[in-house]
Amino acid sequence: MAIQVHLVKTYLKKRKRNGQREYRWTMRWDDPETGKRPAVSTGTADRTLAETIQKAKWAELNIPGAAPDEPEPEPAPAATWKDCRAALSRAMAADRLRPSYVSDALMLFDGLQALFPSIASPSEITGDIANEYKRQRSELGLSPWSIRGDLSTLKAIFGKWLGRECGLLTDNPFGNIKAPRCDEPDVRIVTAAESGELFAWLANRWNNWRLPAVYLEVAALVGWRANELASMREEDILADGYIRVAAESSKTRRYKFGWLPPQLHTDLKACSTGGWAFGRFSDDLRRLLILWKRRPHHAAKVCDFAPQRLVGWLQDELQRFHESRQAEEDREAEEAAREPEAVPMFTLHDFRRTAITGMQMAGVTEKEASVQVGCTPEVMRRHYERLDGMVIAKRISERRLAVAAPETIQMHAARLAGASRPGGYALDEGTISTQTIAG
Repeated sequence: MAIQVHLVKTYLKKRKRNGQREYRWTMRWDDPETGKRPAVSTGTADRTLAETIQKAKWAELNIPGAAPDEPEPEPAPAATWKDCRAALSRAMAADRLRPSYVSDALMLFDGLQALFPSIASPSEITGDIANEYKRQRSELGLSPWSIRGDLSTLKAIFGKWLGRECGLLTDNPFGNIKAPRCDEPDVRIVTAAESGELFAWLANRWNNWRLPAVYLEVAALVGWRANELASMREEDILADGYIRVAAESSKTRRYKFGWLPPQLHTDLKACSTGGWAFGRFSDDLRRLLILWKRRPHHAAKVCDFAPQRLVGWLQDELQRFHESRQAEEDREAEEAAREPEAVPMFTLHDFRRTAITGMQMAGVTEKEASVQVGCTPEVMRRHYERLDGMVIAKRISERRLAVAAPETIQMHAARLAGASRPGGYALDEGTISTQTIAG
């Protein structure tokens, strides 16, 4: 009797864009020799192609010699590090990923190769080697958040890009590597006193130059990323106080909109030229270096405006600001004959954290804030929002005492008098008992 081969739908966990579950056709039959019912996937969701594979399987099971012995294919040579790197770069560029992300991924891939120079191919990376990579990165003193991010990137490189996209690797050694446990990140908030001190230092250092102050004021108000804000064009300064970041300049590839007070909006317009919102940066810097600093040779080396140059200059100025604060603290400590304290530092990105925390304190919903700043509410809560714990504790205690103050006063008075609390609860040596007092 012929062995019947049936086609059965096998549903996968993955779903399509319309929400429907994906499936593959699977062949099943009753094996008379083992008494079992094996299942072999056809690897396709096409019914016609699956039926063709079904007929070939039926012939293999029922017609002797129908399935000729095929020679085993020779194993393909393992892809080298160079081949994988080139394929990875092309695949990421074809998907139009951000150049900075592509550069970071390639640098991480090169670092993995340098860490294990004896391994000739990425296909030789095993789970044990991946775990050893995690341990060595930890021993080098990297933070758990950095190691977690590196493992996530390598998991995508070996699984998605070199595996599914390029077809160079079959296994993902980083797929089951457990990331290190991470404590809640410390969110640095720039206080009003620190902002005022920074603005005064910049004004004194650069002869009341308005452009860097305008940039920092806008950054602290709208909460955009440093490069996004520096990449604003002249046409992004809209009417009625509105500004925007174009989709091609945004990390999320979406337009972002913000609103500025009239005076700040006017000051931002005054900083624009040459098609850039902060286009006057290079010309103003040259003029100040010549007339204010008396450094014409330095002024001759100032390049034309680019967003990265503005951000880099501001980061350097922040570093000099912190160095001057630390030097002043060292002098005061020496005069007072005490040990100097480390002056807390803050970065340009901390103005973004400060802005998002300010939105939270002002009662802005997480959904509205996430649209404004361009990140998911979960990432915003983890890395940016910081509602002061002492402020929350005070608020909770004040609200609790406002409701329970009369009742608490009665309990303390009853305890001091050695009597029972009105309402039927007995007080025995400061312990509240639920025994009801008889009439």
